[in-house]
Amino acid sequence: MLKEFLKKNWYLYLLGVLTLISVDTLQMFIPRFVGRIVDSLNSPVIDMDYVKVATGWIVGIALGMFGLRFLWRLFIIGTARRFEYRTRNLLFEKLMNLTPGFFDKYRSGDLMARFTNDLQAVRMALSRGVVMTVDAIFMAIMTVIFMGNTVSWHLTWIAMIPLPFLAFVSFFFGRMIHKRYTSVRRSFSSLSEFVEENVSGVRIVKSFSANDRIRDHFQQRASDYFQKSMSLIRIFGVFFPLVTFLSGMSQFIALRFGGAMVISNTVSLGEFIAFTSYLSMLSWPMLAFGWVVNTVQSGRVSYKRLKEIFNAEPQVIEPKLPVVIDKVDTIEIKDLSYSYPNTERKVLKSINLTIKRGQMVGIIGTVGSGKSTLVKLMAKLYPVERGKIFVNGIDINDIHSKTIRELIAYVPQESFLFSDEVQKNIAFAQEQFSFEEVLRHAKLASVHDDIEKFSKGYKTVVGERGATLSGGQRQRVTIARALMKNADICVFDDCLSAVDPETEEKIISTLREELGKKTMVIITHRLKVLRNADIIYVFDKGRIVQFGSHEELVRSGGLYNRMYQKQMIEEELENES
Repeated sequence: MLKEFLKKNWYLYLLGVLTLISVDTLQMFIPRFVGRIVDSLNSPVIDMDYVKVATGWIVGIALGMFGLRFLWRLFIIGTARRFEYRTRNLLFEKLMNLTPGFFDKYRSGDLMARFTNDLQAVRMALSRGVVMTVDAIFMAIMTVIFMGNTVSWHLTWIAMIPLPFLAFVSFFFGRMIHKRYTSVRRSFSSLSEFVEENVSGVRIVKSFSANDRIRDHFQQRASDYFQKSMSLIRIFGVFFPLVTFLSGMSQFIALRFGGAMVISNTVSLGEFIAFTSYLSMLSWPMLAFGWVVNTVQSGRVSYKRLKEIFNAEPQVIEPKLPVVIDKVDTIEIKDLSYSYPNTERKVLKSINLTIKRGQMVGIIGTVGSGKSTLVKLMAKLYPVERGKIFVNGIDINDIHSKTIRELIAYVPQESFLFSDEVQKNIAFAQEQFSFEEVLRHAKLASVHDDIEKFSKGYKTVVGERGATLSGGQRQRVTIARALMKNADICVFDDCLSAVDPETEEKIISTLREELGKKTMVIITHRLKVLRNADIIYVFDKGRIVQFGSHEELVRSGGLYNRMYQKQMIEEELENES
């Protein structure tokens, strides 16, 4: 990633370094001209012509430095910004191509930190780190040379005695500042995540009257952030006065010994002023040495964190020569057993089933019995071994994931909406869409009447994750979104749990009539809606324990019959009350 970028842009960094060195070189001459102007004004006969010429040179040098500073910023900092821009795009593209298993391991907050803080740290190493490295080395060498040639090497070495201590202090405190700043950043990240989570779940907090407890947790995190921030401030409170003291010591030594040389006429006043100017300029490289180490170190750590994402491989391996299909006639599952990556527990055990085109297939079962896992494997969201799942008689591993997902519309349990207009959420799968299509699919999902009551109808912007909509409204909008995809198979993974049974039954019945020959796979805990299903599979502890039509399963007894009878009794009791 970084090597490839530098191979293509090395010449920009070279130009930036050359212009930066040119700025530093020009800067060396300003104290010398100032010193000569002072000597000229201090002489018995003032040479105003020389003063004017020297002043003109200073102005010219300042203008030259202005132009060159613009160029090195353009070459070095601009190139680092391009790296940041390019890498951020590559990171996003990489994340979009990774399978859900990757996101099971990383929290969204951690990924966002890599997108922002870590990428910024690498950029700083490629911009400020490069600038400070060149400045620290070249400025230190050039300043010492000009100091020695301006007055004397003896005074130069004496005045520089405190400066190595300045470099050590910068390095030592720089590491402490880096550690504490990292701690502050983590604490702030934790505080931000806590606030975001509880603002999103404010309705739950209020419904459980947990305001006081949440406030206490917030105060703990806020206090932690405050204490760590104060620790950082205390370090700065020692660091900057110490830097000022050491720099002042150099000036004091120069004044003590250099002043005596001026009095004895060993050096002129102008030369001494130039010398002290160089000494002040030398403080920056000494400080920079310490900062460089920490900036580069921080950049290296952050770069490793970015490489973790770039080196991550999708768990689903795509075929080199994928088979192309344009419809799904059958899905056949043979003796499928499955454990999620890096786990040992079998979620599915010896599953055998067949789904034919145009069928309405019901899947029910106990909690954690593997129902959702099965449909995720059908959508090729997780890897599955060869010879277990076949689409149109073709092993699913020989078909590209994109092809499979274009033919399957999957509505997960969790309803996710983007913070955008309702109509754009429904038409998410379509780059170009007509309002009539949006309207038709909203009516199919029985959400049209609700949308019409919104302040701006279909142009109403839903809140973050659809927070302004009720649970049932969110679920029905996600169903409308899946329907508008116009896929061969519609998979509904318990996606109507937030609506009442009558509405769910109405939606399923409407979809059955309107979708015609399209295949429907419905996972639900309400068995009544599956009365018209062609076949129902009953899951328990990762196995299929029963299958058949609704009537057959009720007559045969077993788990399905027990679940159905229980729901009927609950419905009767609810009606009586």
